[in-house]
Amino acid sequence: MDLTTITTYNQLAQAYDDETVDFWARFPGEFVDEFAKRNSGKVLNVGSGPGRDSAFLRDRGVDVTCLDASEAMIAMTEAQDFQSVLGDFNAMPFADGEFDGVWAYTSLLHVPKSEIDTSMKEISRVLKSGGVFALGMIEGEFDDYRSTSGVGAPRWFGFYTKAEMEEVLKRNGFETIHFAEYKPGTKNYLNFIAKKTTPSF
Repeated sequence: MDLTTITTYNQLAQAYDDETVDFWARFPGEFVDEFAKRNSGKVLNVGSGPGRDSAFLRDRGVDVTCLDASEAMIAMTEAQDFQSVLGDFNAMPFADGEFDGVWAYTSLLHVPKSEIDTSMKEISRVLKSGGVFALGMIEGEFDDYRSTSGVGAPRWFGFYTKAEMEEVLKRNGFETIHFAEYKPGTKNYLNFIAKKTTPSF
């Protein structure tokens, strides 16, 4: 993962959590429901942040493990009694096929587009054959550092068109089985649920 982005999250974890309160308060529960009903086993939240989405999943009976590259974020999910692991998206400390599902909401947008296939392949590696992958990305064509009003330090953002993201999923062995959009403000969020179609490693 990008070290500048990790440093920002370590320094401003609480500011990020405060900035996203309204986002998660308005988040469409039907997307979480759609993912949760397809997962009866272990789910990995890749880039779990402060754990708000992990709490949504746990409330629906999902067994969630949190993974984040920020020590500050891991401390926040540990405080909520989630199994929490510090690790890089591109080299996750889990066995092949360990999880029945993977949830990665607005975390892979911090991966430069030049590295997105590496992250996708790693997600596929830890996901069992036929497992389900939920992905949330921001629509656009940006790929660089930017700061936001709530988090006034640089983070890497990679924005995608719907067609571009569908191609990324397809070439990495995922079939899109559900799609929805969420526009709480000026940005449009592309929400995918995909099934792993490649064999387990």
